[in-house]
Amino acid sequence: MSYGIIQVPCGRLKICAENGCIISCGWTEEALRESEDPLIRETADQIRDYFLGIRTEFTVPCRPQGTDFEKKIWTCIAEIPYGRVATYGEIAEKAGHPGAARAAGRACGRNPCVIIVPCHRVVARHGDGGYTGGMKYKYALWKTEHIDRRRKGREEKNDRFS
Repeated sequence: MSYGIIQVPCGRLKICAENGCIISCGWTEEALRESEDPLIRETADQIRDYFLGIRTEFTVPCRPQGTDFEKKIWTCIAEIPYGRVATYGEIAEKAGHPGAARAAGRACGRNPCVIIVPCHRVVARHGDGGYTGGMKYKYALWKTEHIDRRRKGREEKNDRFS
């Protein structure tokens, strides 16, 4: 496994790769560390472009480790468009588990690839929801994507995953 730690506007991210795939990208307090791994360097470049407003999607291969249910939830989360949000319940339903909003929330909290799998775009039905590492990161990512906390990027229900 190889890793690097990069600085972004709202903190530091530790990016880990194994067997040609990103396996985790998470908030850290560790010291900055450059990586010679081309995949980690490309991921770092894509994340920097995201914060500059140049990139709205990621193209690096990502293979987070988790249960089959968690992987289904993360796949659905990855489909939420830039600047939009969906509720835990909507994600659970899209994953084929209607009524499993709380389980979807737990899976969201276990997402090992923040930003790449944009769990910051998932909210509670009547609130902002939570965020691993702290809400300051979620709000910073919303600001990057111009998600209004009052409207939360919501459009018509049928348009959320378009």
